[in-house]
Amino acid sequence: MRSEDLSFLRGRIPDEYLKKLIERGISVRDLLIISEKQLADELAIDRKVAREILDTVASILLKPIPADELLREEKLILSTGIKRLDDLLAGGFQIGTINAIFGPPASGKTQFCLHMTARSLLNEHEGGVASEEAVFLDTEGTFVPGRMKTFLYSNGLADRDLSRVRVFSAPGVSQLKVALKLSSDFVKEGTSRFVCVDSISYPFRGYKGLDGLRERQEELQEVLMLVRRIAELDAVVLITVHAVRWGKEITSKGGFVLGHTPHNTLYFRKARKNLVIVSLEDSSYLPPGQAAFKITEFGLESP
Repeated sequence: MRSEDLSFLRGRIPDEYLKKLIERGISVRDLLIISEKQLADELAIDRKVAREILDTVASILLKPIPADELLREEKLILSTGIKRLDDLLAGGFQIGTINAIFGPPASGKTQFCLHMTARSLLNEHEGGVASEEAVFLDTEGTFVPGRMKTFLYSNGLADRDLSRVRVFSAPGVSQLKVALKLSSDFVKEGTSRFVCVDSISYPFRGYKGLDGLRERQEELQEVLMLVRRIAELDAVVLITVHAVRWGKEITSKGGFVLGHTPHNTLYFRKARKNLVIVSLEDSSYLPPGQAAFKITEFGLESP
């Protein structure tokens, strides 16, 4: 990072903190989306100091944008390649969004993640987002390279493209946070436009009962801040979430903390052996609806 990128802060914050920002490679955009806790941890400074730095940045840079300008911004979309599902999602997953999938075990969540990982590598005219590399955070040990190759083939990609999929093993909360920070670097450097976390629930399996609830929710909030940071750096983020049954209802695990984070929340359920019904349960910009796809030995197909 060049020091002139943050030159507007010279004289507004102490030089020692400006030097730390530059040494850590923190950009102007980072300062608009990072939390005070993250900044404090990143620079090894007090949270009060971090808050003062962020307040200074906000007071200088934050300005209202006319809504018609936002309307004119064209969003890059990652197509699913499945017509009915693309219709449901208004073309696919928008860059800059967090998209959650929940459902019972064996409902097709991981298969869909592998499919979308492959599609992110496609050029824009092919429905992809031209991601030089795709990042896959495997928390449950479910990533199978051979099956990934199947999805590469089914989307017109080749053996050599397997090297473009970067896999992090992150079975615990600490590993997940580190993996998300490293994933953020891939996105910030422009090498990736797609990050998948399968699943975000598994690392929290050790927190049980009311005694661990507060710590679990605090850790989950920190993880979700990292996820939001990745999306806001212009990537499509896909996360899978464990389902939990409440009476006759099946909901996503994680409560309000997780429930309010995704831009889109999809529910997967198996209707028969290889048919998956997809329900758009919640969205910040789309109406609810349903679609479906088939899982075959060759990949995902329209029903």
